[in-house]
Amino acid sequence: MLKVIDIEKALTLKNTLFIDVRSPLEFEEGTIFTAKNIPILDNEERAIVGTIYRKENPEEATAKGLDFVSTKLPNLYQTMKEYSMEYDYIVIFCWRGGMRSKSVCNLLSMLNVKNVYQLRGGYKSYRQYVMDFLENKMSQYKFIMMHGLTGVGKTHILDELEAIGEPVLNLERIAKNSGSVFGNIVFNGKPPSQKDFESLIFHVLQDAKEKYVFVESESKRIGSVMVPETVYHQMIEGYHILIKTTLKNRIKIILEDYAHHLEINHFKIVESLNYLRKRLGNKAVDQLIYKIDEKDYTYVVEYLMKYYYDPLYNHSIKKYENYDLVIDYEKIENTIPILSNFINNILHN
Repeated sequence: MLKVIDIEKALTLKNTLFIDVRSPLEFEEGTIFTAKNIPILDNEERAIVGTIYRKENPEEATAKGLDFVSTKLPNLYQTMKEYSMEYDYIVIFCWRGGMRSKSVCNLLSMLNVKNVYQLRGGYKSYRQYVMDFLENKMSQYKFIMMHGLTGVGKTHILDELEAIGEPVLNLERIAKNSGSVFGNIVFNGKPPSQKDFESLIFHVLQDAKEKYVFVESESKRIGSVMVPETVYHQMIEGYHILIKTTLKNRIKIILEDYAHHLEINHFKIVESLNYLRKRLGNKAVDQLIYKIDEKDYTYVVEYLMKYYYDPLYNHSIKKYENYDLVIDYEKIENTIPILSNFINNILHN
């Protein structure tokens, strides 16, 4: 018997595996967080079936689809049988909870795979659930946004806060981009689609144990994705903390952050520097590229801080004249007790 489950219930279940049976292209555009893609039709097969559906009739399209699917059934069954022994719940979905997910669930039910559920409304219902949360539930969260010049260690501070159990929304990590002209150097892997970026934000906030969240100051665009308007608005409306330290500390942090990425990304760095010719001038950029070739990274980092990043970020820092807290540290680990004390004061007042 076919078992159907709503997205709200499915997201509360423990030890659950979501299976997306849509094509790889549909999966890449956006899926449920942590879902595995086991397509019953690949991209080419889906296109063929779609063409038949439009130009001929639904019955012919269904027959062709079954022809494609039939060769995949033994592997599908074996894979799902193994997953059923590992997970308490397997939730299978397609776009709208239609034929693709229903046929897979019915097959597995007939083959006595017990813990399989079809997601009612498919990915579309999940997407609507995420968007409803982001559009209507943001007012319950108080964001604590950290500002500061490049290299003050805002990301390091977020990592330390996260390590001690504080709620953190690390937008750069989620977007796989550090939000600068060199933003794509540090992170490996393909950046998320806009839909997946929004889903990741949703899951972080929904799972947060507190109604306050630490976040780093960001522009609306981070690499190839945009922070949802409602989230960005709530960030602006939250608390603002300015982090400061010495230029020496900032250079050290940047070199440590990029140390493992500099030589292997030589071409990307030079390419990024060439984008700065209009702002810095040809002579300065040529000198920076020469220093990169010479592996004199300290010179490059210090120059970019003084003449590119600091003028850029000083403007955004001045937008918030009355910071709720200013931390000027010598040792970055000293920031954590100060931030914890700030939170305690907020909660008790």
